[in-house]
Amino acid sequence: MSSLMKVKRDFFHFGSFIIKDRSQVRFREDKWLGNSSLQEQYPCLYNIARPKHVTIAEVLSGPSPNLSWRRDLIGPKLVAWNNLLPRIANIELADEQDEFHWNLHPNGKFSVKSHYQVLLRIDIPNINKLIWKKAPLKIKIFLWYLRRGVILTKDNLAKRNWQGSKTCCFCHKEETIKHLFFDCQFACSIWSFIQVATGLLKPPQYRSYV
Repeated sequence: MSSLMKVKRDFFHFGSFIIKDRSQVRFREDKWLGNSSLQEQYPCLYNIARPKHVTIAEVLSGPSPNLSWRRDLIGPKLVAWNNLLPRIANIELADEQDEFHWNLHPNGKFSVKSHYQVLLRIDIPNINKLIWKKAPLKIKIFLWYLRRGVILTKDNLAKRNWQGSKTCCFCHKEETIKHLFFDCQFACSIWSFIQVATGLLKPPQYRSYV
């Protein structure tokens, strides 16, 4: 199932949704507002949203967005919400069904040939070279350890017979490199601050880095 979901994400990367009646497009997980999904643009909001996988029509069917949260919107979460709200305030309905536009072909329709050709041209970056380019030495060393997965997070300490608690001190879930730097609520807040300050999004393919 995880492999199928990855294929789906890769497929949607080469297209975008044309919003009409909003009944077929997921509000957070599909790419329809900007160049990435709202899940990727606002990770701190996505982590506390309930329920997930709702359509745009379900969210924007009333006079105000039909959204609820597991926690109060404070700090960076409130900043992210105040950034998102005006972007969805004037979305209008149409009578036709939503459409998926294939960006690799002028007519907007999917073709195996266009997909195959772009996959052949994709230049997969060498992450190790990116780490060692234009960064202070101590940052390079830290990122190298992060890339290799050997930073002494609690799960790695446990592999060395450390007997302490393996839970994250910020959210009490199991502390791993992936969790501490990307999935933890605290990390999501930091990524949100970075996005507001610089426009830089959390790496969409971070799962392949650690």
